[in-house]
Amino acid sequence: MDIDKLRSITNNYRDVRLISLRDWKRAQEIVPRDVGGPYLVCQEGYDPRDLRMDLDEFVLSKSGKWVSLGLFFKLPRETRRQEFIFGTAAEVMDLLQSLPSNATVFHPGEPPPPQPEPGEDDLKAAFLAAKQTPGSSPTG
Repeated sequence: MDIDKLRSITNNYRDVRLISLRDWKRAQEIVPRDVGGPYLVCQEGYDPRDLRMDLDEFVLSKSGKWVSLGLFFKLPRETRRQEFIFGTAAEVMDLLQSLPSNATVFHPGEPPPPQPEPGEDDLKAAFLAAKQTPGSSPTG
């Protein structure tokens, strides 16, 4: 565990990491898209409501809520694409500027957790590959 990341997640742009999905096979379908895009916005830390302070990784939705990475991969593919994929870094910055300082985390008990779709998950494969690529994150 990286002790530097043991803190509550925030909506501060300095704390997020942009994961470039430019090598994802469906990247060209995201319009508009900048040179490094599309992106997922991630952050490591713990849920502000988690009294145990369990380290986790979160993904930011276009609605401004953070979702645990584990729950994110259980969402239907089209929901992930529409709600979590940002075409440009400017789109990410606009959203982060509009959010309050305290992060809001989506909790699975709010509606029933979705079931993962069967079959190959090309978005998950692209995300994991991008995280392993040095320099894939302009901010991290």
